[in-house]
Amino acid sequence: MTPNPILPLKPWQAVALVATLSLVWGYNWVMMKVAVSDAPPFAFAALRFLGGAIVLMATFRLMGRDLRAREMLRRWKTVVLVGLFQTALCFGLVTWALSTGTAGRAAVLNYTMVFWVLVFSAALLHEKVPGVQWAAAALALIGIGCIVFAGGESGDLFSIGLALAAGLAWGMGVIVTKRAMKFGVIDTMALTAWQMLAGAVLLCLVALIVPEPPINWTPAFITALLYNIGPATPLAYVIWFTLLQRLTAGLASLGIMLTPLVGILLSAAQLGERPGLVEGVGMGLILLAIAGLGWAGRRR
Repeated sequence: MTPNPILPLKPWQAVALVATLSLVWGYNWVMMKVAVSDAPPFAFAALRFLGGAIVLMATFRLMGRDLRAREMLRRWKTVVLVGLFQTALCFGLVTWALSTGTAGRAAVLNYTMVFWVLVFSAALLHEKVPGVQWAAAALALIGIGCIVFAGGESGDLFSIGLALAAGLAWGMGVIVTKRAMKFGVIDTMALTAWQMLAGAVLLCLVALIVPEPPINWTPAFITALLYNIGPATPLAYVIWFTLLQRLTAGLASLGIMLTPLVGILLSAAQLGERPGLVEGVGMGLILLAIAGLGWAGRRR
């Protein structure tokens, strides 16, 4: 019996899914900022990903997906390393950055991950990177310089450094995944779920070790936590993998590329965040570089 073919998405379906993904993940930057107003960063990140991993696994099982527990156990080093970089370090650091800085800036700087992937791919995996992508990376670097300059004047360099380090950690997680795939195909859906659980366990250990104030269980915090465990995790990842299966990678990545822009707009609308001129220019340059990277990926 042959499996049912994966049908391509109709244009309106693709637009609706990309828009939904960018809105869900973009608004989550506002929700995370709301959450860290009532909870210490590591405790919130630990609760978010522990609950999110459990719900994501349950969602995949309801969809009839095999979580490939034996395969993931056999490749536990990859699972733990990806969980360390892409969940524990990336979101531990960016949640810490949110507790001391703005949501829009954290979103933009975190999404410099795509440029760290270029650098690490060339340096560590010896992959050939087209010149147009290096040009986009250079544009992003100028944008980062503008934000760092503005942060030096406002005293926000620490939160800027945390957000940049979070993007760097995510990039390293991608490199670990790429390298692991050279030794055998990995089910990306299963890896996503298991690495999230591994990263959540690491975050729980950090939250227990690092002295932090208790969580203030306000309605706003509970809402933000449920949003992270619910729409921002299972719904968003189901949409993401649907796009990956039924669209080209370049088109599917539009959902991710639009996310920081949506994060900036919604944080301005709800939280009243208004970047200064230099910082705004820096954010714009980074967003333009991300768009250029996506355009180059689609042409390839």
